[in-house]
Amino acid sequence: VASDGGSRLDSRSEMLSTRRLARAVPTAPAAAVAASVRDGFDPNKIFAREMSGYGLPVTYESRGTGGRSSISGITSTVFGATGYLGRYVVNHLGKSGSRMILPTRCGDNAKQHLKVMGDLGQIVDLAGLKIRDDSAIKYAVERSNVVVNLLGREWETRNFSFDDVHRDFPERLARICKELGVERLVHVSALGATLDHPSKYYRTKAEGDEAVRAAFPNATIVKPAKLIGTEDRLLNVFAEHTCKFPVQTLIDDGGSKHQPVYVDDVALAIRAIVHDESTAGRTFELCGEKILTMEDMLKMTQSIIRAQNASRVVYVPSFILKMLAAPHEFLLNRVPFPLPTPTGLTRSYIDAQGEDYLKDPKSEGFKELGIVPAKLEGVVIDYLRAFRFGGYDVGATAGQGSE
Repeated sequence: VASDGGSRLDSRSEMLSTRRLARAVPTAPAAAVAASVRDGFDPNKIFAREMSGYGLPVTYESRGTGGRSSISGITSTVFGATGYLGRYVVNHLGKSGSRMILPTRCGDNAKQHLKVMGDLGQIVDLAGLKIRDDSAIKYAVERSNVVVNLLGREWETRNFSFDDVHRDFPERLARICKELGVERLVHVSALGATLDHPSKYYRTKAEGDEAVRAAFPNATIVKPAKLIGTEDRLLNVFAEHTCKFPVQTLIDDGGSKHQPVYVDDVALAIRAIVHDESTAGRTFELCGEKILTMEDMLKMTQSIIRAQNASRVVYVPSFILKMLAAPHEFLLNRVPFPLPTPTGLTRSYIDAQGEDYLKDPKSEGFKELGIVPAKLEGVVIDYLRAFRFGGYDVGATAGQGSE
């Protein structure tokens, strides 16, 4: 696969990657396809995405009881599989017997947990992803009838800006999927993304949504709210800072409103979207039922972990935090190595705190997908017990607050 500079990947790595892909994705239609349908196929068209002209759903090859060892008929390329949401999406797609191609840039330790989320041979790791290389992207999606884009980042670096990841790559991916005849494209954006948003993170997300819709009109766009779960970077951060520091800080008045949603519910929704052909071309806003401010979430977290310093909260004006973040932002865009980046120490994050992130009452969401989102109380936030003052088992129930 040629890179931007014209160089090629190591020939041995490319050969091994090609072999893995060839073994995982069959080169002929499944024998289970009915003869009356199979007879109408061009024998040169070997993947489900190339048979879209026959009006068949992506699951037309499905067989079995629908579990992890079944065949769903879906061959899905999942970009961003090693991320927070990605691991849940891969797990749920694997549960339905889907074959998955996972383009990645990271080392083996960061993706080894994904291999066991599908049956033997159903998950293929495709190393060496280059998001600026059209040929690399084509190679990753040319065998798939479904493509899911979960790529995103929370701050910019000298290697990848918000424009690169949130706008340019989704546009490039959508265009390539359209050219290759991929049947379904699911693009994950963010709730609250608008072209006039004060935060560059959300502005570029909105620009990416428009680019995807223009290049691939039948794409399904998913806009989740703040994600809550075991690996989240929201409640875990509140809990960790409460344990480590004598006082907690909130930007301005901490009044930014959110509808946090359980990450596994979002993954279930994406699986439902992939399996439901009628969701093509639609936009879904996936939110929890409760509306909470940042201050509400901080106090809820401190109550659950029995914090002894729960009342010590400092409200810092955003302009002061922007000045504190400026040197770090300067270095992020210039140094050739990763820098520790605490949550809240970036300009885009600070700019985002002045807005509310609530579901539009007219938009589609979990209800249209037949999913009831989980409540935050209890098991969903049970992982916060690890931070409890006095020990893990203090308190009668998982979500019980301090008296």
